[in-house]
Amino acid sequence: MFFSRIRFLIGVVIIAIGVAIHYKEGIGSAWYMYLGGVIILLTHFLFGNVSLAFNKLNKGQVDEAEDLILQIKRPEWLLKRHRAYYYFVLGMIALQKKQKGFGEQHLKEALNLGLKSDTDNALAALNIAHANFVKKNYKVANEYRIKAAEFNSTDLMIKENLEKLEQALRNT
Repeated sequence: MFFSRIRFLIGVVIIAIGVAIHYKEGIGSAWYMYLGGVIILLTHFLFGNVSLAFNKLNKGQVDEAEDLILQIKRPEWLLKRHRAYYYFVLGMIALQKKQKGFGEQHLKEALNLGLKSDTDNALAALNIAHANFVKKNYKVANEYRIKAAEFNSTDLMIKENLEKLEQALRNT
């Protein structure tokens, strides 16, 4: 779980070694250390632990996913796609913990930023629809149900839940 911190420290150490080499030998011998350290630090700030957290979430390891995603201190520095998945993971974790308003807010942000796959987009929209259905906000629930269906996900679980939600909305 300390991958992010280790990656950051490795980047800093490589730059520090570069400074020592630069001091002793000159820039010609140190530039590659600077470059390597900067690249490692850029990956730390632009990608974060989002992919690791998303994979943990997909495996049902919610606590581990939460630990990883909470290590990201500046989500605004993440690349757009990684920032979308950052909010997706946060939103799904919040829904798992029955924090519907918080989860819905993060999932909306993930949809606005744009998730990579139709399945992820549909899952986010479906969860927003469900949260609104529970709050008896049927109009918004139906809007997001339609939005989820428009993503054309091939996931059978999503299709099944869309049908259940449609039935439930018809009965209200």
